Amino acid sequence: MRTPLRKSHGKITFVLYNRPDVCGGKCLYCFSQKGYTKSTTENEDTLLAKDAGWNGGRQLEKRFSRYRLQKDTGIKCDFAVKGDSFARHNEDYLRQYTKEMYDFLNNSRSATLKEAKDRQNEAKDKCVTYKIETRPDQIDEKKCRLFVELGITTVEIGVQSLDDSVLAYNKRGHDTASVRKTTQLLRQFGFEVVYQMMVGLPGSCRETDKKGLTETLWRDEYAPDAIKIYPCLLLKDRYVQQNRLRTLFKKGLWRPYTTEEYIHLLKACYPDIPGYVHINRIQRIISPEKIAAGVAEEIDRKIFSEVSNCLWQRSINNCTDDWNIRPNNCTISSRSQGTHRYCFEALVGSRMVTGYGRLDFLSKKAAIIRDLRVLGDMLPVGTKNVQKTGCQHIGTGTALLKAMEDRAKDEQIDFIFIKPSFGAAKWFIERGYRHINEYYLAKYPDFGKSDAIEQFHFLVSDRPINGS
Repeated sequence: MRTPLRKSHGKITFVLYNRPDVCGGKCLYCFSQKGYTKSTTENEDTLLAKDAGWNGGRQLEKRFSRYRLQKDTGIKCDFAVKGDSFARHNEDYLRQYTKEMYDFLNNSRSATLKEAKDRQNEAKDKCVTYKIETRPDQIDEKKCRLFVELGITTVEIGVQSLDDSVLAYNKRGHDTASVRKTTQLLRQFGFEVVYQMMVGLPGSCRETDKKGLTETLWRDEYAPDAIKIYPCLLLKDRYVQQNRLRTLFKKGLWRPYTTEEYIHLLKACYPDIPGYVHINRIQRIISPEKIAAGVAEEIDRKIFSEVSNCLWQRSINNCTDDWNIRPNNCTISSRSQGTHRYCFEALVGSRMVTGYGRLDFLSKKAAIIRDLRVLGDMLPVGTKNVQKTGCQHIGTGTALLKAMEDRAKDEQIDFIFIKPSFGAAKWFIERGYRHINEYYLAKYPDFGKSDAIEQFHFLVSDRPINGS
């Protein structure tokens, strides 16, 4: 199975696809196959989506069946929606698509997206994270408010390179200025920010790629929460259309990394990648028989364990097979993620991470929690962890939340707020947060003022966060 059942990150990820549509880009390296979204091929995941008519709810239904999951059992779901550029799609289509997913989890049909959202509060199966992929030049304040309305928690943007000359050569259609603007906007609205980076692009070189991954990427104006790294590939022409890149390859004007060269690059870069970053991927899942030139072999990521300090490498999932963690063995620590931004980690020993969260200070009055997650084997919602072992339901999330609140108190913040997934909102309400509008929750510390919310007009109008 291309996307096997995994419960080891505290939830189950469901890979889903939007219907094929134009993405708005004209990238030199991109490939396409008729009947599927750009930059994807016919595979087990896309066939499932196509067979479901690209319907969000039916795709979930097929995934539940394939994974042999039983509904209404407290499953924590991670929606991972792929296909073209999410923000490019018609807004009413995205509302309907999203409502279909919530309706499936709620085990009921709703008349509106709002009704489906409200039913998530009491549904047994919960959407705890919802991530989408889009282009940075297609995001503005209006799109961010739409993402909030849909319950999206994570936005992956196709940055590809932070060198303007490389972006221009590849006809990417955006520059680094749009990446900086979009990153700031997404943080202000409370989203987790993920960059998709590509190395070995035409017009680039090893030195440019290395500088991008070890220096430029971690400047304060960028510094994403997570990254995906992909080597540029040439696929065989019997599978996809990729004519412009194929022409460059045949003329000797572009050559992709070999597997050995790519591994060498990563080993040189990993030591300089900050520990607060989660490296989600280092290559795409494409069958070797489809690849004409470039990295075809699957790379075992554990070969980088000695040089990597990233969250993926240090997560309990990849550090040990013994998950019998007890709460008195965990400590909470924090590290800077840039100016007024922090990553909090639940640690066993000095290295192994069992959960983490991210806190940003937006002004002298307010802070926002942009992420909070507990790793380990998923326990269903409401399940009691009587043995007090493993990572889940032993108080790790509550401890991380308190540590972030205490840091806000130390900084004399008036209030702290969060935009949780619809399925997670109830958990925060049980810990003292309350709705300040339909989507955001806030907590007013004892030392603070209750009118600080007035500083953030974007919550109740079309004006964005000031952030100053």
